Order: sequence, then structure tokens, then C-alpha cells
Amino acid sequence: MGRVVWINGSFSAGKTSVAKALVEELDHSFLLDPELIGVVLRDHLVPPSLYHGDFQDLALWRSLTRDVVLDAALRDNGVIVVPMTVARSDYFDEIIGAIRERVRVHHFTLMASREEILRRETRRADDTDAWAAKTVDRVLPELASSRYAEHLHTEGHTVPQIVAQIRSRIA
Repeated sequence: MGRVVWINGSFSAGKTSVAKALVEELDHSFLLDPELIGVVLRDHLVPPSLYHGDFQDLALWRSLTRDVVLDAALRDNGVIVVPMTVARSDYFDEIIGAIRERVRVHHFTLMASREEILRRETRRADDTDAWAAKTVDRVLPELASSRYAEHLHTEGHTVPQIVAQIRSRIA
């Protein structure tokens, strides 16, 4: 049985960069990105009349994400690295809480100030339609809660430094 390293944090907090670097450093690890599930649902499987702007609000996304991560961890002896923002307590329990009932989950939340999140978003190469700016005032206060600990503050730290912090905590 494998284990899960869930990297949470605000949009534009650096989750994917940290996750990719972590996978490069860990033997027997795999990057599983639930955002791809959301994109497929949004673009190909859910009628537009049923999609209201955030794929996390789709019960199907939450159940697929939970089941895919759990299946990978149960069938693989490695480390499943999941970079995904989950900033609603009910969704957190539904996904991460349910996974924790079956396999070991290391959960980290990357934290940065509102100003830093917005600055990072302007430097992103992809087109996220200013998603971080649209959600930062809801997401940051929620993620600061102890429910989302263990918090890792990213401002002033490089990706390798953050990866080293995670590695030391999952050893």
C-alpha cells in the first residue's frame, strides 16, 4: 500500500511546482493531478447547464478525485503526490478525510500573503482567467484554519527549500 502527499494551498501558491519537484526527488512517486479530472468533466462530460463555474462543486469531481487517489494509493507501493486546492471543510472531509480512513495521508498547505498570491498569478504562463484573484479572499482565511495544517509558508523560500521541508516531515 502506498501513501498520499496532498499539497494544498491557494491557487497560485506553488502547489504544482512543489509537487513536480517532490516527485523528481522521491523514488517510487507519482504525480496525480485532480485538476485534469475537473477539466475533462467541464469540457467533455458535464452539460453546460449543470456546470456553474467551479468543478469542485460537482459531486462527481469529488467522488472521482477521492476514488482515483485512493485506488492509486491502494494498488501502488509508492508515494502519490496530489497538488490540489481544497478549501471547503465539507469537501475536505469528503475527499481527504475519506482517503485518510484507508491510507496514510500527509497533508501540507502552502501559505502566502494575498499580495504574493496575486503577484504570482500575474506571472503565470497559463490562462486561468484570474482564478486566484477571484477566490483568494475566500480561500486564504479558510486555509489558515488548523483543519488545513500542516502549514508551510512559501514567501522567501525556494521550491527546493519547500520540498526539503516536506521530505523531512514525511521521512
